[in-house]
Amino acid sequence: MLRKALMAGRFRPGQRLLLKPLAEELGVSVTPVREALLRLASERGLIPHQSRTMMVPVLSVARFREIRDIRIELEGRAAEAAANNISSSDIIVLEKMQEQLMLARRQRDVQTVLAINEEFHFRIYRSSDLPVVCGLIENLWVQIGPLLTLNDFSASTTAKDHPHRSILASLAARDGAGARLALANDILWASTYLEKAVIRLNQPADDKNKKRSSASTVDAS
Repeated sequence: MLRKALMAGRFRPGQRLLLKPLAEELGVSVTPVREALLRLASERGLIPHQSRTMMVPVLSVARFREIRDIRIELEGRAAEAAANNISSSDIIVLEKMQEQLMLARRQRDVQTVLAINEEFHFRIYRSSDLPVVCGLIENLWVQIGPLLTLNDFSASTTAKDHPHRSILASLAARDGAGARLALANDILWASTYLEKAVIRLNQPADDKNKKRSSASTVDAS
């Protein structure tokens, strides 16, 4: 459950996860939560912070770019294979999911957008019949998922020009190469906004304060 929460962007970069409150929220004892947190830390999805506390890491720009490039290769490979294997019923489900995603986007319902987006992608990847590749992709999403909360959902994207449309069209046409390219474009499209957010997160506190001060001065004038 914690793993999926990281993948779907339920936690933000820099957020502290306290053992006891998490256990109470999930309705379980402390022991399984501690074990889950330690496993996620071993996968670089979390970092130890203090006693009984883990923290969602703030990725460096270099690490963000590395994960982005690996995602393009692995997720593109899975999408290409899925084009040959995915069922017509799965494509219909994906179409409905995309409609729900766009509705949630228009409503600025970020958590619903992220949950549907994660489900959309992994329904495709599971259709690839490449379990090792899917496992590697999942590990990358554990690391990148928290950043998705920082995406710019105010950007103007219509139902017709959303990158998922090209993915769906390629899957429906059984076009593996097209699906791979469309998936890569989807990752790059989102990364345009996410990289800017990562850069901001990695700015020293002094620089952030200076920018706020400058903005206040401009506003006052």
